This record gives sequence, structure tokens and C-alpha cells, in this order.
Amino acid sequence: MSKVESLMKKLFGICVLILMVGHVMAQDVISPTVGSHVLSREGNKFYCDGEKISRRDVQAYIKFNAEQDIYKQFRSGKQMYDAGWSLMGIGLGFDAAAVGLITAVYIDRQLHSHEGECGCGVGLAFLFSGAMVVGGLVFEVPAIPLICVGQSKMRKSFDAYNISLSQASFQPELRLQTNNNGIGLVCAF
Repeated sequence: MSKVESLMKKLFGICVLILMVGHVMAQDVISPTVGSHVLSREGNKFYCDGEKISRRDVQAYIKFNAEQDIYKQFRSGKQMYDAGWSLMGIGLGFDAAAVGLITAVYIDRQLHSHEGECGCGVGLAFLFSGAMVVGGLVFEVPAIPLICVGQSKMRKSFDAYNISLSQASFQPELRLQTNNNGIGLVCAF
């Protein structure tokens, strides 16, 4: 076997190992451990058992631990929320372009005195910028209810998830534990 073949086999082995490790790590990130985790929120910040988590993690917890209806409601709310912010971004882009156009025309007028012209360029710039602002409003106005309704749906499903946890059956845990004083029986509930 030549050195090139040996090197190729080692590289192939390393690539397979990297893919396997990546797959295991991705599974841990994508599907959190199934169990009764209490989720809480303060405004738009989400917490799982006191530790801050992202919206994506909240969606994963609800997906794997809650009823299907609660997950569908959360997913629907998240899609509406994301669509609303996308529309808002497009509308704000139109508004920024309008401000940029007016600013460019103003700077051009300040740098070059166009005394002999009738000023049609300024009027046309104001017409186009007005159209851009109206175009921005076309996207911004429907974005506001989408954001509000989506956020409301996510919060309702979030609260429904926590309520479903409290309705779970009560199962105390009895275990043997040691400490500095000796051995004892511990009942956790």
C-alpha cells in the first residue's frame, strides 16, 4: 500500500469521525431531553428551569414535551411573528431608500447651484420618495398585526405548556442518599 493510499484512508476516517461527532452534537442541540421542564418568560426572554434559552429551544421543548395542539399553536405563532418582522424589514427598507433619495438630492443641490434649471429633478425625487414611503407603508401596516398576533399565540401556547405540566400525575421519588452525617432516605416531589 502506498503512502498516498494510507493518507487517504486516514483522511477518510477523520472525516467519518467528524461527521459522527457532528451528528451526535446536533441531536443533542435539536432534541432536548424529554422531561418536565418548567418554562418561564420575562417579556421576550425565555427561561427553562431558570436558565435563559432561545425561541428555537422553546419550540423544541414544546415540540417534544407538549401535546400536538400546543406545538401547532406555537409554530403557527412563530411563523406569523417571523413573517411580520420580515414585512416590517421590507417596509423600513423602502422608507430608508426614500430618505436616502431625498438626502442625495439635497446634497446635490447644496454642492451644485443649478440656477438655470427649473427644479424638475427635485420634484421628481420627492414624487419617487413619496411613492417609496407609500410602498413601505403597504408592507409595514399588515406587519404590525402579524407581529402582535404571532407573539400572542406563542405566549398562549407557552402558558398552555406550563399548565399541562402541572396537570401531570404526581410521582414522588424515593432514593437513598449519603452526606457528611451518614446515609438517609430522601423523598423528592
